[in-house]
Amino acid sequence: MHGTTTADAPGDATRRYLAAMRNRGPLSIDWANAPTRHKRYPGAERIVLPWATRDDTPLGLLGELLRELLGLARLVWLHRLDDDGAPLGGPPAFLLGRPAPSGGGLYPIEAYVAAGESRVPGLPAALYHYDPVHHALERVREGDHTPSLTGSLTDAPASDVTLVLSAVFWRSMFKYGDFGYRLVCQETGVLVAQALAVAGRLSVTARAHLRFPDGEVDRLLGLDGVREAAMAVLTLTSLSPAGTGAPGGPSRPAGTGVPGEPSRPAAAGRPGAGEGPVTGEGPVIRQGPIAAESAPVPLPMPDGPASALHRATVAAHLPSGSLPRPRPPVEDGPAVPLPEPAPGARPAEGVPRRASPPAGYRPVPLRPDLLGAILAAAGGGYPADLPGAGDGPVATALCLLSLRVDGLPRGAYRYDPGPRALRRVAGPDRLDALVTGRLLANTRTALRGAAAVLVPVGDPLAGAGPYGDRWYRLQQAEAGLVVQCATLAATALGLAARIHSDGANDTTDEVLGIAGTPLRSLSFLAMGTPLTSGPLVARGIPPVLPEEVRPTHPVTP
Repeated sequence: MHGTTTADAPGDATRRYLAAMRNRGPLSIDWANAPTRHKRYPGAERIVLPWATRDDTPLGLLGELLRELLGLARLVWLHRLDDDGAPLGGPPAFLLGRPAPSGGGLYPIEAYVAAGESRVPGLPAALYHYDPVHHALERVREGDHTPSLTGSLTDAPASDVTLVLSAVFWRSMFKYGDFGYRLVCQETGVLVAQALAVAGRLSVTARAHLRFPDGEVDRLLGLDGVREAAMAVLTLTSLSPAGTGAPGGPSRPAGTGVPGEPSRPAAAGRPGAGEGPVTGEGPVIRQGPIAAESAPVPLPMPDGPASALHRATVAAHLPSGSLPRPRPPVEDGPAVPLPEPAPGARPAEGVPRRASPPAGYRPVPLRPDLLGAILAAAGGGYPADLPGAGDGPVATALCLLSLRVDGLPRGAYRYDPGPRALRRVAGPDRLDALVTGRLLANTRTALRGAAAVLVPVGDPLAGAGPYGDRWYRLQQAEAGLVVQCATLAATALGLAARIHSDGANDTTDEVLGIAGTPLRSLSFLAMGTPLTSGPLVARGIPPVLPEEVRPTHPVTP
């Protein structure tokens, strides 16, 4: 058993998890236990969302955001490749692609929506689950639960809609084991970045909340915290026709929270699902029964270092104090200034074009102004409840491996977002060690043609004092957020990018000069010029569907 005990010090569960991941063996996958890649509430009433883009009604805006977050957005014809990236021959595979990347294409994240008719006309007050297959909202529980959710958050505005991202752990862990927990935490950040980008394009104000009382949110959603648990909350305002948010006054724009502002006190003694009223900042809400989800349900998170870490993150304190940002060591010498970022790196414009290149990149040098725009997007601030996040990443620092960038010598660098400059960490001789590390075949293929690699780094124990083991979740989510911001900016500029989680390893730490320090590489984003022709063809799903396709036979939960 790897459970936490009262004798555990803050960060102990993280230490055990990191040690287990450092010594993990090869994957052992039981495909017979693979769960479905989306959940359903078959007996629930449903509201079909508008499919067409540029539907400026509140319901249309919400539908577009959900579709570009988790919906089935593209049809992909993929010619299968061997471990060296060569086509295997035979007919292509036909896949349904989603807008954001997911480790192994397993999509462990689900979305729940709390809204009401007064805020979103056409959407009766209830708690809903997003069904990506039918692009519909399933009514999970009656009542307006927005006040209950926002009342439990730190520095939450009066929102029109509250969106909760939850993780079905077994969906990733059946394949990756305990390492799947790290992927789930990072994918949470990827989807937060995606939601913030799409909301910005739709002129919807969004704010991310990573510090919240897990038990209260899980009980409201009917989640047990073992098979599935809430990982992030997003508050959305300016969805209502007048842009005034919830009744009772204008909404406060996201990002206006004061760093270090004390948390709102959560209501004490909130009962569990179906046990009676729940109070928040607003009227008393009577909880109704939770709708039944489809069977078979996924297996619970298996006992081990990941489940122990998750329990510790739930039990951790949620303070509001800031911490010093990590600073990887650099060599003596002048900083390399980057030119003014190239225009056009708007992350939202990269959403419909993003696709993970399966066969690497053309070995074409990257223009420094394009690199500057990508780094500015990754190192910029974001609206969240983490103190200081509005000024830039708080738990991670950005490092860059320059493989072929015009005017930038080959080597490793640390990005300094203030002056938009790079400071050298190591010369080209260290980069040769990358290919000798523990890399998968597709990562080796990517490095042969990639122009640069973005590596967020951080100390996984730096925040254990004030934040406890919750720090691990916060840091991994931010790592996912920054690489997705870079991915979307790169795609908007006509480039391509792909996350290679295996690249965050001890060899990369040695290349970056952080081996033997508290810092660790957290992710590994290869970037470069996409192949002009290759084995991947993607097409957007047609935007017009006259009606929802329903099964002709009854479906039982």
